[in-house]
Amino acid sequence: MTDKKDAPKDLNEILPQIQLPPNMIHLGLGQPSNHLLPLKEMEKAAAHALSKKDRHFLAYGEEKGNQNFRETLAAFLTRHYPDSVDPDQLFITNGNSQALDFICNLFTLPGDTVLVEEPSYFLALRIFADHKLNLVSVPVDENGLVIDVLKKTLETLKSKPVFLYTIPAYHNPASVTLSEKRRKKLVSNCAKNNLMLVADEVYHFLGHSNDSLTPMAAWSGQCPLISLGSFSKILAPGLRLGWIQTHPDIIKKMAGSGVLVSGGGLNPFTSQIVNSFMDLGLLTTHIHHLKQVYGQRKKILSEQLRVHLPDQADFDVPMGGYFIWVRFPDEVDTNAFRKAAQKQDVDFYPGSFFSHKKGLKNYMRLSFAFYGTADLTEGAARLGKVISKQMG
Repeated sequence: MTDKKDAPKDLNEILPQIQLPPNMIHLGLGQPSNHLLPLKEMEKAAAHALSKKDRHFLAYGEEKGNQNFRETLAAFLTRHYPDSVDPDQLFITNGNSQALDFICNLFTLPGDTVLVEEPSYFLALRIFADHKLNLVSVPVDENGLVIDVLKKTLETLKSKPVFLYTIPAYHNPASVTLSEKRRKKLVSNCAKNNLMLVADEVYHFLGHSNDSLTPMAAWSGQCPLISLGSFSKILAPGLRLGWIQTHPDIIKKMAGSGVLVSGGGLNPFTSQIVNSFMDLGLLTTHIHHLKQVYGQRKKILSEQLRVHLPDQADFDVPMGGYFIWVRFPDEVDTNAFRKAAQKQDVDFYPGSFFSHKKGLKNYMRLSFAFYGTADLTEGAARLGKVISKQMG
């Protein structure tokens, strides 16, 4: 069973953006640069929202999110998804972390079994540990979650899992994307086993090309499925705003939660600002800008890593998202590199952070989201120098 002691306890170790040492280039940071946060556009959206006489967004909100915001969000998603999205399929959240915690509160009890990927988002693992859930992992390969292993796992488990947590697009940390064929097989297996599928789709809009990708949310009527979306990755994490797309019956259960019946819907004021941000066409423009910036940063970091890392290191260039997942020979433990790296003002996240079993020690996660090209170039050089020396 996973518990709190399995997760690193030093908050500054996990979230060093709170207090980075001077000159440190932390290539583990998975968040946008401050200069990518659209302050002027947000001012414009706020002025637009606050210029209206309607004051409904200053009151307690509707439990599942204010209707006008869900309608605007549904229209935005419909423009970008292959199928139309109905407002009644949407439930507004305070972002993905709150959404995951909310799902655990509603659907699990301590000791329940939850399936996770190996590797998986390390702070999701922390949330599951907080709820004292028993985690069982299913491996990920270059095409995403390995469905054949999932099928065997479901056949052999003694207790039925409550849900499966997956990151299907531009995975964190592995950067792989679940293929269309596997998406259909995954839905089929979840439907057959009545297994709830929790799809973390926060990177869905951050592909670095114009290739279309069917979201898992498109299958929400074919199996028990909850799709998680967030404005943290496509707008600004300080908004603490996201959404769930799922079947209206599941939304009804969520909206009946005591915390919502008491306090109303989540974040109605911020929702109104973001509503104007979408109404004014600013979100589509901003996402396009992010895709261009991240695509260029990925190119620079990938090229510099090829130059500076030793030949024993290998990685696949991602097609989207934030991350590069670097592999070393099996006998290497990347945790051993960290202290030496930090002394040279560079840092990363070791692979063991992303395994609930503390495996994957021969991997590291690097991110190109937080720094510009000059810092990425310098960071890759520092990291390569440290690792080359450590590996002899």
